[in-house]
Amino acid sequence: MQRKDQETIDRVAEYCRQYLDKKGVLPSTRHIATAMNLSKSSGHRYLVAVKEQGLLRPETDISWKGDRAEKLINDVPCGAPTYQEANIEEYVFLPDSLFGRGHKYILTAKGDSMIGAGIEEGDQLIVRKQVTANDGDIVVALLNTENTLKRLRHDADGHPYLHAENPVYPDIQIREGDSFYIQGVLTYVIKAV
Repeated sequence: MQRKDQETIDRVAEYCRQYLDKKGVLPSTRHIATAMNLSKSSGHRYLVAVKEQGLLRPETDISWKGDRAEKLINDVPCGAPTYQEANIEEYVFLPDSLFGRGHKYILTAKGDSMIGAGIEEGDQLIVRKQVTANDGDIVVALLNTENTLKRLRHDADGHPYLHAENPVYPDIQIREGDSFYIQGVLTYVIKAV
């Protein structure tokens, strides 16, 4: 691991405080990297060091809100669910005028189970973080410690199940005793080129 010098940590902290006072939000790691002449990964490491040393106000949350989103390294399976861990690659700005307000994160689609909904492997998925969803919403769901992207449906008795938008994949039934959570609702798809 590369050593972080205290002078740069202090400069990053001051930059973050000024940016926060001026714009009301923390700068992205890209902004920090540009302003401090660092790589994006170094910008992120220094931002984490600033937070760990308590150099920002305690209420300042490093998991961005409002017009920022976490760009996660993770892929989200559009196929069989797989275990996922949140690995933040960078923070990006998403204009409220286009993407709305709220805590968002971005995942990369992997697999072909959602091609009927126009979601293909490599697409960037903007997901609004929330724990509830309506019937018909495309959700990132955690089922028994494994994540998947599927359409949330309910049967005639009101029991939820996960529906793939590709006829080769069967519906995923949620059985009694399963651990099932909604982690977010898909709001936008940015197509891979």
